[in-house]
Amino acid sequence: MWGSKSPGHLIYLIDQSGSMSGQNEVKAAEAVHAAIMDTFRGCVQGTEIRNRVYITIIGYGNEQGVSVIREGWMTDFVEDLKNCKANNTTIIAPKSYGGTPMAQAFMLANKCLSTWITTRQNICANDPRAGIPAPIVINITDGYPDDRNSATIEAKKIMNMNTPDGNVLLFNIHMDDSEETAEIRFPSEKSQLNGVEAGEFLFDISSEMSPEFIQVAKQQKLEGIFPGAKGFVVNAKGDTLVRFVRFGSAVSQK
Repeated sequence: MWGSKSPGHLIYLIDQSGSMSGQNEVKAAEAVHAAIMDTFRGCVQGTEIRNRVYITIIGYGNEQGVSVIREGWMTDFVEDLKNCKANNTTIIAPKSYGGTPMAQAFMLANKCLSTWITTRQNICANDPRAGIPAPIVINITDGYPDDRNSATIEAKKIMNMNTPDGNVLLFNIHMDDSEETAEIRFPSEKSQLNGVEAGEFLFDISSEMSPEFIQVAKQQKLEGIFPGAKGFVVNAKGDTLVRFVRFGSAVSQK
């Protein structure tokens, strides 16, 4: 459980490549915004906002290539959320441009995670009540990275990063709103992917869901989850996208 003494680290990786242009870029931005709002509510106690979560948002494929769009504690997001509500906007501005440098996005996430874990280790050395919950990385994309092999290598480096609470968790959401494609939630075997090539790649770099995650998913009415299921959805439609991002963002605060 995340808390003030044992805060969580949540990283969103948002594909902002040219292929995300249109509804995908809008829906990805809306889903992340909704999840951050949920996380914010979970940090409010009375009139106090408690910094139980540190959030990093990384965009890849935009004009900057790969960059940290926004990061900070929940208290750092207060003004952003107020402004977004007043202007009916999202924390992430929908945008799309260029290729899909997913490997570089994983590398930047790795750097952020390494800094976070080292900082938390130093804090824990001086405070026995402090902890280091396993961080969560949520990658939202509509397709293939520019370099699949490099992306796989860099993603698995993240999945192998260890904390006292276990390895870093990497969840993936493959977006496709086409009516011709069937949505596949939380597969446990590649054979369930019906030959979706992008899905097979993301399946290999998705963390398996623990019994605790499965229980929370069922509580949130995300059905079709069994032991061995990966934190992964193929051909996610709008509603599932929002619900999965919210679930992945909130599960460790339960």
